[in-house]
Amino acid sequence: MSSKAYIKSDAFRLFLDEPLRRNACEAVEKFLDSHAHIDNVQLHSIPSVIQGGGTKGFKDLVENQKKKNTKAKNKKFWEFLDDLVFASPGPEFSLRSFIRQQSGVQELLRDETRVSEKREQKQIRKANRALVDEIMKHVLPIYFEHFNCHYFYMNR
Repeated sequence: MSSKAYIKSDAFRLFLDEPLRRNACEAVEKFLDSHAHIDNVQLHSIPSVIQGGGTKGFKDLVENQKKKNTKAKNKKFWEFLDDLVFASPGPEFSLRSFIRQQSGVQELLRDETRVSEKREQKQIRKANRALVDEIMKHVLPIYFEHFNCHYFYMNR
């Protein structure tokens, strides 16, 4: 199965609905366990930036917010999102790690340990990263819909 076929599959739609929602909710709760609530206004730009600029637009937003926020609690939030989405491999609950753990994705990833040549292993790692990035592009808007909804719920 190709990544495009996987993204169009019922298994992927099911993943977006339940496991992804659970992971987003856990991420919110992990953040709130050790950090102060941020103002909800910090969350409002995320969906439109992702819709308009995709993963790169979101990465730019996170970087800009980390630099410009003067409130320590906001800075911590954007640093958390950077680790959550862009760190590789990132924390065990990170989005990238979570996507890689899904059975449909694992079937698509190539095992770099099956080859002995370093150059070929590097190519496989690069191809696997590109595959996860492609899937993440489709997951990110829905992930942050779940994330924001749960954050708003927890901050009432």
